[in-house]
Amino acid sequence: MKDNRTVEAAVKMLKEDANDKDQQDFVGELDIMCKVGYHPNIVNLIGACEYEGVLYVATEYAEYGSLLNYLLNSRCLETVLAFTNKTNVSSTLSTKDLLKFAADVTLGMKHLSEKGCIHRDLAARNILLCEGPGLTMVAKVADFGLSRSDEVYVKMTEGRLPLRWMAIESIDCSVYTTKSDVWSFGVLLWEIVTLGRTPYPGVTCAELYMKLPAGYRMKKPPNCDDEIYDIMKHCWRQRTNERPTFGQLNIALNRLLKEKKPYLNV
Repeated sequence: MKDNRTVEAAVKMLKEDANDKDQQDFVGELDIMCKVGYHPNIVNLIGACEYEGVLYVATEYAEYGSLLNYLLNSRCLETVLAFTNKTNVSSTLSTKDLLKFAADVTLGMKHLSEKGCIHRDLAARNILLCEGPGLTMVAKVADFGLSRSDEVYVKMTEGRLPLRWMAIESIDCSVYTTKSDVWSFGVLLWEIVTLGRTPYPGVTCAELYMKLPAGYRMKKPPNCDDEIYDIMKHCWRQRTNERPTFGQLNIALNRLLKEKKPYLNV
């Protein structure tokens, strides 16, 4: 109950076979959520308690699940649009919907960066969709650098890493900063535009070690306007100080939203 009303929550707890490292990470995640405080575009902490030696963490409930699954489920077959002639895929989502998701993420990430929090795993799978004011849908950043998934991580000596979303400096030197999160946002924006495709199609993770430092970047998706692709490319600049801030990214995306131009053909 909150303010005499029932609030739906997602409750997280460790598995019975969790080790000391898992316990440390879980407590660390709770500490981070306490540190960053409330923001409408992050998955917020509701409360936590320990019962019979088990730690339970309650967070906001995401009615619509992950952004990645939502994008994939939005796909529908269509034969009229130019985009679908090339990809055989269309979407029930509009250009405004997709740009709004991206803009929401930049607001959440701007807040986290201002609180000194580096995400380290920004991707569509770690964005959750909740119901917002007026029955609108709101994208919220989740799993602040502590998510695990065998499907998207590559096994390395220091653990599993989401190589396809990582910046050059993170791959080469294990350096993670807000600017490396910006690089990851560019990949996330590519995921949004392509309705959930896996980044770097046709390129192995091993090849990324060679290709990215040599200047290779993903091509513009066939349904994507040059202005959206330019935002991606700015996020993928090799020099970290040449990448935009999340505040600048939010301004750029909101400008596109206000212009109501069909930047994406969905």
